[in-house]
Amino acid sequence: MALMSSRVLPLMTLGAALCAAASVGDRAVAGGFGIPEIGVRRTGMASVIGRPDDLSAIYHNPAGLALQGGWNLYLSMGVSLVDTEFRLLPWDQSDRFLGATAEADGYYASVRPSRAMGVIPMIAASAEVIPSRLVLGGAVYVGNATGAAFDEDAVTRYHLIDGYVVAPQAVLAASYRVADSLALGASVGVLNMRVHGKREVFPVINGMDVSMLTGSSPELILDGSGWAPTWMLAAFGRPHPRVSWGATVTGRVDAKLTGPVEITYSEDAPQPDVLVGTQTTEQLLPWAFMGGANFDLTPHIEIGSEVRYWLYRQYKKQHTDVTGIFLVRELETMKNYRDSWQVSGGVRVHDLPAAPGLELMLGTHFDRTPAPPQTVTLDQPTFSHVGLHSGLRYRTGRYRFGASYIHYWYDIPTIENSITAPPSNIRGSGANNIFTASVEARL
Repeated sequence: MALMSSRVLPLMTLGAALCAAASVGDRAVAGGFGIPEIGVRRTGMASVIGRPDDLSAIYHNPAGLALQGGWNLYLSMGVSLVDTEFRLLPWDQSDRFLGATAEADGYYASVRPSRAMGVIPMIAASAEVIPSRLVLGGAVYVGNATGAAFDEDAVTRYHLIDGYVVAPQAVLAASYRVADSLALGASVGVLNMRVHGKREVFPVINGMDVSMLTGSSPELILDGSGWAPTWMLAAFGRPHPRVSWGATVTGRVDAKLTGPVEITYSEDAPQPDVLVGTQTTEQLLPWAFMGGANFDLTPHIEIGSEVRYWLYRQYKKQHTDVTGIFLVRELETMKNYRDSWQVSGGVRVHDLPAAPGLELMLGTHFDRTPAPPQTVTLDQPTFSHVGLHSGLRYRTGRYRFGASYIHYWYDIPTIENSITAPPSNIRGSGANNIFTASVEARL
């Protein structure tokens, strides 16, 4: 019987490790991939598509640029601070390699990320090119810039040590008023997605122990980046002075993320070795359909609601091609995503006689994750959640300043049927706190 070489057998470990590590590009907070919490109108009231009255319209509904007269500048900055903890169920031989034992209820002790946060910046400008008809705009924003890290000696080290995804986007947009009650809009742009993942490779694959070759904790580092075009079609209508509505269609994006992948044997391996190659992972951002409506109850009170729907049913598998590493050519990771949706609404109080420049906002939303529990991993933390929004804006002269706060309550399921490697059978709790500030200037 032929013996397997010390370089061939570890590649079985590499294949399983890459299947999990490649999913770092799916890091998500809301609506699957993106974070729709851009701009104080959205973050304060949770209803912007039906009346996008600031330059975050370029992100939410570019047809709403029709509401912007003259020349305008806009700056928004948000920060997302996640507060969460998880408990892992042991898996085959995990006690041996982790050097830990489960507590009385069968779970390892709870673990919290040492870092879990995101940033949500946007800078935009617009110009009314044809008075009361055509408005052009441009923006640079980051719809997803999130990252998390766990201590290197935590029981989560075979799932995630450090990872992030950053996806800046540059967009040009236009809105043309075809009638007094209707404006049509569109945007085109380019997205640059960058991902990074670091973890240790669990050295038991399909019951085979390869630690005598790789060591007990070989380190995996995966990076990837890629460019892709984006587009959106939009409409904004005001059939009555007290009623407005908006609707958008966002095109599917098929990005290819390419970068290095490296596995370094741990110090207890009989022979030191480093396996180096490159990987190309296909990343899907699905079709999205959104709509909203707003209504003025009184001259000082506005209510609004909206629905966002992401067609994630298309995302069944994630495919990765590997080059430069012998015997590993391609990998497929099961996703089996379902469609994701969000419903939200809120109220805005404005132009009160005692404070004519002040606006107060309050809103709420529910967001359903696209990921079935059995495919969730700690480097793919997407969960359904409820959010409470609050915010204010104040206009003085040519300037308007805004601030808002959102609190998410995550619905983290108890997972006992994980199909990931190693299994991500978890229970936990979590919340998210998002703070946003904005400055607008009319030139």
